[in-house]
Amino acid sequence: MTQQFLNPASTAPNDKLGDTPNSASDKINANFTENYASIAANEAAILANTALITGFTETYWFDANDTVTATTPISHTGGAANTYLTNDAVGGNTTSYNPNSKDTLWKPATNKFDFTSLKIGDVVSFRLDIEFDNAAAQEVDLIISLAEGTAPYEKHMSHLYYKTAATGTPITAPFEIYIGDAATRDGGCRFRFSSAAAASIKVNGWYYRITEV
Repeated sequence: MTQQFLNPASTAPNDKLGDTPNSASDKINANFTENYASIAANEAAILANTALITGFTETYWFDANDTVTATTPISHTGGAANTYLTNDAVGGNTTSYNPNSKDTLWKPATNKFDFTSLKIGDVVSFRLDIEFDNAAAQEVDLIISLAEGTAPYEKHMSHLYYKTAATGTPITAPFEIYIGDAATRDGGCRFRFSSAAAASIKVNGWYYRITEV
């Protein structure tokens, strides 16, 4: 069907020589009916071509709230290099913005991040939220361990110095990485606590945001 155009007044406004309300409505309905039929007939092709569009980014996020360490804190031995942070991700503040049902990267069963669903070039932003009791004046480091099992390496997220012993000391540490190679994507990732003195750690949780390219 050729597009049907509405016929307005021919010589002057309201000269009553244009389409009547009924004929104008018929033309509008006919145009819409043809458009809807065309879209329905070509829906699969439209969706397939839309999926091929590139050059856009997509962002989604998760907030994993821990419950275990509130009553059973993580015990850090002074100078130990193997104090990794845990998070069961079942606390009441666990939430997400994940409209396209992307993979949850944090895996409580292993207490590691799994980046294998991501692409090289994707970006992951973190915000850690912990509290700890430090037994003495000390320097504290929060470290992210990456590419475990393949080509492991570490990055410092936060370095702090405390002059005295304290209880319930909060640390909020933001950090960002990009998936720059297959080792980083496939090797796993987790958080490590480091200090020269003993400490007791409560994990409130962490937020992480993924920007996919």
